[in-house]
Amino acid sequence: MLSLEELMIPGMKNIDYNKTADNVLEFLTNNLYYPRMYRIYTQANPEHLQSPSLSGMPKSNYGNSNEEKMTKYIEAKAIVDGVNQTYSKGSKELRVVLDNIFGNITTITAMEKLHFEKARYYQIKKRALNEFADVFEVQNLHCPDLHSYIK
Repeated sequence: MLSLEELMIPGMKNIDYNKTADNVLEFLTNNLYYPRMYRIYTQANPEHLQSPSLSGMPKSNYGNSNEEKMTKYIEAKAIVDGVNQTYSKGSKELRVVLDNIFGNITTITAMEKLHFEKARYYQIKKRALNEFADVFEVQNLHCPDLHSYIK
């Protein structure tokens, strides 16, 4: 049997499997990350952005707020699209795990769909979260690398 060192591709970093799964779960559930991007994407409507109007009155303006809003919208859309693409390209296990994380199904239903008991489901969940990190980061330029590396 080959050792882990023999299986590694030269120049590739070692991934911390457990921390990567934790990073993905944090990204998908913490309101500072994906849920925030999802809210920005679904609540912003770029069609409502208007060109600035000239009133003839001088005013202090530090930047273009419409441009900033559009940039936030585009970045949020890229993240949401990346998650959707990862979901559609992922394995059945990944899709079931994401459905559970997003609250579309319960953990019990997820275990039943995958035909696993609790302990095995949590192993599969960790593997699926690592799969998410692998697929997500290559979807577009705005999708971050969620892997945690061993130093």
